[in-house]
Parts: sequence; C-alpha cells; structure tokens
Amino acid sequence: MPKRVVKFRAVKTVKKPVTVKFRTKDGDTVSFKAIRTTKEPANVKFHAGKNKKK
Repeated sequence: MPKRVVKFRAVKTVKKPVTVKFRTKDGDTVSFKAIRTTKEPANVKFHAGKNKKK
C-alpha cells in the first residue's frame, strides 16, 4: 500500500519581539522590549504510512 500525502493548514505559535511604550501617572515615559506570542497559519505536509508494531 503506497504512502498517502497529508496536507492541511495549522496554527503555529510564534514569539515576536515588540517595543512597549506608555506614560505613567507622573507623566514619565516608560519603554522596554517584550516578547509577544502570536498565532500564524502554517502549511503542514507529510507522508502517512502504516504504523509499525514494535
């Protein structure tokens, strides 16, 4: 039996660096680097074959 090709779109979690800026109550400006996790679509493709028993 030949292997079958399985293709689908999945969701991949990616960490991206972002700059955060805001002003405090006192009026001071605060800025720093942070990492934000975002979800991006990703194509998945693999060959599915028979499962081998061990």
